[in-house]
Amino acid sequence: MDFLGHRIADKRVLRYVKRFLIAGIMEDGSFKATEEGTPQGGNISPILANIYLHYALDLWFTRRFIKSCEGRARLIRYADDFVVCFQRRSDAEQFRMELDGRLGKFGLEVAAEKTKILEFGPLAALKAKARGEKPQTFDFLGLTHFCSRTRDGKRFRMKRKTSRKKFKAKLLAFKEWLKESRTLPTPELMKTAAAKLRGHFAYYGVTDNSEGIGQFNHEVRKLLVKWLNRRGKSGCLTWEKFKKLLKKYPLPKPRIMVSLFATK
Repeated sequence: MDFLGHRIADKRVLRYVKRFLIAGIMEDGSFKATEEGTPQGGNISPILANIYLHYALDLWFTRRFIKSCEGRARLIRYADDFVVCFQRRSDAEQFRMELDGRLGKFGLEVAAEKTKILEFGPLAALKAKARGEKPQTFDFLGLTHFCSRTRDGKRFRMKRKTSRKKFKAKLLAFKEWLKESRTLPTPELMKTAAAKLRGHFAYYGVTDNSEGIGQFNHEVRKLLVKWLNRRGKSGCLTWEKFKKLLKKYPLPKPRIMVSLFATK
């Protein structure tokens, strides 16, 4: 509320926000008070989390910490997920040391199992190759970022693919939906399946991830054949019949929706 008070002078707006924070939550049919933090799943929570981290992390990094760095540094944050890039390892280690203390002042903690310092980039790829190892990778926003080369092999380029963890989770979620929806009429089932695929391609269909969305598309179609087969006589829906079904109820084809190198 103190942070909001820096920019919002209207006391009525501040009162409304505070009511969201202290409204409490319903969990398993019982009411629980919210004495700290923001309500999980609340409409206002992502906005407040961004504002909170703007003051707790972003301003501290850009106005104070970066001035102590010997090399270049950059912070990339989306909600509570962030990656920090440093030219020098010593700066990265110093940042990691100070990060816990900085966030601790605001009642926040770093998820230790998700936090690490790693070598990444052109030099890291060359060093790894000299050691006979593969360059390290990192996951960010559901995508695994890895060291690679341009198509002609002349220059370094970072590439992305759907992270293994997210791939499995999204496929499991689709399978669970099929279990719950197996009694739906075929037109409705296929229409919803198509919408789910479009959503997946819209997020994960980024430059270099053709293989990832293509594999997801293939696995989803296999699941559809499996569960549609369970409606009737076992094995009655062959792949040939499924292809005919797709002509009537088409599914979107996997394609790259976002170019990370497009310029306007």
